[in-house]
Amino acid sequence: MRTAAICLRNLKRRKLRTLLCVCGIALSIAFFVGVSAATLRITVIIREMNFFFEDEIVVAARDSFVIQGFPIGGTIPERIEEDLMEIADIRDVIPMLFILESKIGEVSRIFPMNITIGLPLSKLYSVFPPIFLRIEGDLPSDPYRDILVGKSIADQYGLSAGSIIHFKGENLTVVGIIRGPSILLSRSIIGSLRLVQKIERYEGQISMAVVKLKPGVDVEKTAEEIEEKINYVMALTESERNDLTYPILEELGFWNYGTKAFMLIISGILIVIVEIMNVSESRRDFATLIAIGASETSIFKMVLAETSLIGILGGLLGLLFGGIAAVFLASFYMSIPVIFFIQDLFNMVPPNLITEVLALVFFICILGSILSTIFALKVNVSENLRAEY
Repeated sequence: MRTAAICLRNLKRRKLRTLLCVCGIALSIAFFVGVSAATLRITVIIREMNFFFEDEIVVAARDSFVIQGFPIGGTIPERIEEDLMEIADIRDVIPMLFILESKIGEVSRIFPMNITIGLPLSKLYSVFPPIFLRIEGDLPSDPYRDILVGKSIADQYGLSAGSIIHFKGENLTVVGIIRGPSILLSRSIIGSLRLVQKIERYEGQISMAVVKLKPGVDVEKTAEEIEEKINYVMALTESERNDLTYPILEELGFWNYGTKAFMLIISGILIVIVEIMNVSESRRDFATLIAIGASETSIFKMVLAETSLIGILGGLLGLLFGGIAAVFLASFYMSIPVIFFIQDLFNMVPPNLITEVLALVFFICILGSILSTIFALKVNVSENLRAEY
């Protein structure tokens, strides 16, 4: 308690410097948290995509960009289902239309940044496991009218089972709300393949075909057979999809670790500089302590307490500012009201990220304390006491 009181008195005596240091650390941590939260959310969404197609082959157009099985752009004829079923090793084929709405316009004003998915309703659970497709309400029964809506869209627009919406010129009935843990499905509108083809004007076209194989079949061999038989598609196995997505995840990881390292260095430099300046200005106090026999451990504890107060205060403010920044950025880029992200704050800034930030701050404080203590112990006791007294 005595050490903490001395440290608080020292910090109050240099209010402006302490405030600038705390603000500098807070800004560094806020940037760290904002970038990490955004990177983590993107990574989770990308990894989640692969859960839907484990051990299956995804067939898509050769010119499409595929992220863990979901093609962005490019279509193939729906009749490909018949060609695929002629291959002996294939047990079932599920045609899907996957539309990512990312353009600013009439659609994005109604359902911003939503995903429209069309597939045969009878095969809904064959693609999306029940753990992800928890339905509040009923499953679609009318293939030309009924749809499922993700919880994020439903909460944003006050939709519930039985709601009627006007979407792209069609009056549709929301028969169920998807309440599962999937981030992807929370922004999805799911209907029958025929309905989505009609409203998106892709008659006779699909984005992809999910191929389910018979037990004991060689997946790689079957994928090669598909590409030989149908030369305008690529048949992607799970390993190939992971290989396509790996560079994206690697780039995100590199950016994330680079940012963490940079913010760690900046915060450390701020703490060390301020503490060395404080030690320099308090050389009379340290000289007196050394003269009366204070141990190196006592001096280290005093410096550590001071740096910890600065670091923890800056870290907590940084977490607050970083969380707010992440929420507002997500709201701005997805055109979703801020309130819905605030409710989901601990998913955007999860406890493990908070723990990581506080651990890094503590590490910085220890490092800064060690360097400042080394500087303090180099004080010339006799000269400082002679000059001050």
